[in-house]
Amino acid sequence: MQILKGKQYFNVRSFENLREMLDQSERLYRDKVAFCFRDNPEQTPQTRTFGAFRGEVDELGTALCALGLQGSHIAIVGENSYAWCLSFASAVCGAGVAVPLDRLLPPEEIIGLMQRGSVQVVFYDPSFQQMLQENSNQLPGVKLLVRLRDTQSKKIPDLPWDKPDAGLADEKSVWMRMEDLLQFGKKRLQEGSVHFREITIDSKAMMSLLFTSGTTQASKAVMLSHANVSADIRGIAGVINLKPGTRMLSVLPLHHTFENTCGFFMALYIGAEIYVSDGLRYIQKNMKEYGIDMIVGVPLLFANFYTKIQTTLAKTGKDKLVRKLIKITRALRHVGIDLRRIVFRQLLDAFGGRLKIGICGAAPIDPEIITFFDGIGFRILQGYGLTETAPVVCGCHSRLFVPGTVGQPVSGVEVAIDTDRPGEDGEILVRGPIVMMGYYQDPEETVRVIDQDGWFHTGDLGRIDPSDQCIRITGRVKSMIVLKNGKKVFPEEIEQLIGHYEWVKESIVWGVDGPDGEVVVSAKLVIDTDLFSQQTGSDADESGIRAAIEKIFQDINSSLPSFKKVRHFVFSFKELVKTTTMKVRRPIEIDRIRQMMEKHKYRWQDVTGRNIDSYDQSDNSSDQK
Repeated sequence: MQILKGKQYFNVRSFENLREMLDQSERLYRDKVAFCFRDNPEQTPQTRTFGAFRGEVDELGTALCALGLQGSHIAIVGENSYAWCLSFASAVCGAGVAVPLDRLLPPEEIIGLMQRGSVQVVFYDPSFQQMLQENSNQLPGVKLLVRLRDTQSKKIPDLPWDKPDAGLADEKSVWMRMEDLLQFGKKRLQEGSVHFREITIDSKAMMSLLFTSGTTQASKAVMLSHANVSADIRGIAGVINLKPGTRMLSVLPLHHTFENTCGFFMALYIGAEIYVSDGLRYIQKNMKEYGIDMIVGVPLLFANFYTKIQTTLAKTGKDKLVRKLIKITRALRHVGIDLRRIVFRQLLDAFGGRLKIGICGAAPIDPEIITFFDGIGFRILQGYGLTETAPVVCGCHSRLFVPGTVGQPVSGVEVAIDTDRPGEDGEILVRGPIVMMGYYQDPEETVRVIDQDGWFHTGDLGRIDPSDQCIRITGRVKSMIVLKNGKKVFPEEIEQLIGHYEWVKESIVWGVDGPDGEVVVSAKLVIDTDLFSQQTGSDADESGIRAAIEKIFQDINSSLPSFKKVRHFVFSFKELVKTTTMKVRRPIEIDRIRQMMEKHKYRWQDVTGRNIDSYDQSDNSSDQK
């Protein structure tokens, strides 16, 4: 076993729970802007200072406690908003346990997660009102449902809202508005209520219950404590030096622990200004409008930025010039002269002109994207983490920047690679205060993933590069292809190579059992026909695409050991099946192809190089008959 221990480079405030952290930030930044937001893109932005936010947390928490709901499991479902943040903060600051839910899940899954999470209070966006009304009989444990924002659609009839002064009903759920709860809590505070403020926070008790995206099996319910999240904030702050007043754009969904810890609580810890995005199609507009300094995102977001710039440069014929200038400015940086933000000001102005830092996680990102943006003055720090680790385990940071790696552990965390051979791949293990309490009501699974020495077994594969002592993620244990001779192939490594061809939207690589018992490395590619025609100059028909893909694998296979070479491939124009966090549901995709092959008794030589969509259509037509 090889072990790396996180170092601390910067001073960090001491706190044991999130309420203590928020109290510190209120004292430090009371009159500074904490949030800027609007409930629809046409509105004038509203702001809340740290002092105002902290006050409204108390108002909402006081109202919930006055209704007898202290200790409840409190679900929040909706788009990113100030009201969402307020609800979550009030829950974890003493009202109960926060249960953030993915708003993009089907209604039956949302209801199912509420049942699994023992939810008693639901904060919801107006768009969920009708669904909740129709399914309320399936939620007998829910006592209170609260509409987060006053953005009621004309298509949804308004309710006869219950008033907090009347209390809760014994045998049915009551429906209230957030604004009424805040007024009720404010009144109780003015009358001298201190109950909510004086609740003792147990830093080791469950603070939030988060459901994983479930790419390989049913989602797991992860229990995180104040101690877990507080340790992760301190760990990140120990390696990344961010200044108060940093303007951060909230883009990723807040139910995801990556955004929740990094884009929400970490932002409040450093005294940042959180600007809530108006939606995915408004990101660039919001960056310009607000002058954003920093953004937390997934690889797809940064890849879209990269593609827009490259497309513009290609159209204007400036792509070669920019790459020459990057080489010149890189050479100047070696002698202490940094002109990037002057030379490439026009490119940076497209993103507001102030963008300096990106935090990237949740999936691998092409190192070329990181290198290019760093070349023009925008540094993307790639990290690695899991819901079970609150979530950030390691990453590149203010003192360490190695594109293509996820850097080293954050302060206070240990990462191990479960092999004794330097540079060899092994399962990634994590130990430290960021490791979850366990899975909710599932002690057997908890014991399976957290061993007696406190190591959490991530199921991910990686290696410690001997040259720079940085961690490289190579794949998943469950997706790893094991050949007959015992050699191992990591699909993600090959998928990343395929991803260098822009006209391939996405791909999946897996092992197919051959007739002689050998495992054959195979692939499915999703093609962007417009980009294919533009970049190859060929027609996007079956023969043209097959020839181009064959050329791809000639190039890729020439750089791989023989046992890793891709032997079979199919292509498609339909996107791969994904979770709402855009992770490919690998088993579903592979099983679909396997079932199609078995149904028609096809061999791989019958379908390799072909458009798999045509076989799906024949399956559908035969099913309809």
